[in-house]
Amino acid sequence: MDKLMSPEALEIAGYIGVGLYLGSYVLLQFGVILGSGSLYSVLNLLAACFVLASLMSAFNMSSAIIQVTWIVISVVGLSRRAILNAMVRFDPDERAFIDDVFPAMPKPLGRRFLNRGNWVTFDPGTEITREGEPVANLVYLSDGQAEVVSGGQSVATLSRGLIGEMNVQAGGPASATVRVDAPSRAFVISRSALLTLGRRDSDFSALLEQALSRSVREKLAEANARASGRARGA
Repeated sequence: MDKLMSPEALEIAGYIGVGLYLGSYVLLQFGVILGSGSLYSVLNLLAACFVLASLMSAFNMSSAIIQVTWIVISVVGLSRRAILNAMVRFDPDERAFIDDVFPAMPKPLGRRFLNRGNWVTFDPGTEITREGEPVANLVYLSDGQAEVVSGGQSVATLSRGLIGEMNVQAGGPASATVRVDAPSRAFVISRSALLTLGRRDSDFSALLEQALSRSVREKLAEANARASGRARGA
């Protein structure tokens, strides 16, 4: 116990606290963690505790006030977040969608996002996007089947996943026509709703960018795999 309370140990605690402060801020700026997430608050809480402990060997009232205030704010924030998370409810379709596309999204943010869109049922023959026309909505196909047609050729079949992710933010033309083959259930949110939510919440904007980029990468990998398979079979 005496070793833990020695000036050297308390000085190390101070360095650890400073490292946690700086590290959490760096992670936040690089988009590794979210400002609205619990991890950021926990890291700041630990940082304040370590720095406060270090003041036992060289007390400074102004620094102590800052650390105690930081601890109180962090605890209140974590408690508030826990209460909000407990209050938010998702139905099975919503839960599956969020887990599939936005696994790191805080529940309150997920609820705000879902409230801005609608669940719809597409009949066979419905065109979700049309090649060359502006993409007006981001669509998540939850259940069913859709054919992807590019240049008049069928290039893929979708049973689950995002549609319109490549160009929805810019409102650019669709790279392919996506036509429903069987009764399908999907979540639809307009481009304007996405942009508005992104402007108001930087955490959502970062999560959306990650989700869209991941979906594009996965589809490109699948397309390359299909092309390689055809080349080997030729």
